[in-house]
Amino acid sequence: MLPDESKPFHVVCDASDFAIGCALMQFDDEGRERIVSYQSRQMKPAERNYPVHGKELLAMSYALIKLRVYLLGEQTFAVYTDHASLRTAMKSPHLSQRMARWLSFFAE
Repeated sequence: MLPDESKPFHVVCDASDFAIGCALMQFDDEGRERIVSYQSRQMKPAERNYPVHGKELLAMSYALIKLRVYLLGEQTFAVYTDHASLRTAMKSPHLSQRMARWLSFFAE
């Protein structure tokens, strides 16, 4: 599906033990969810050692970088991930430097 700038985008991202991936989605005129773009890659050996919430944040970071051309200028868009521990990790007063950098990047 070609992107429709008049409709909101949403990003779905996920991480496994060895790879990360994401999809940029929109709903078509009939209300069906359609893929606009998708990206994936294998994790580097060091990334495979990240905790699960770190892998999910890596996938989110990768998604926002790869799909940036579509998302720049959008007023709002949603990012969906399947890991509940991200909520807890993001509210923690003890963040790793990596997590702090990612959260700063997401704030942009």
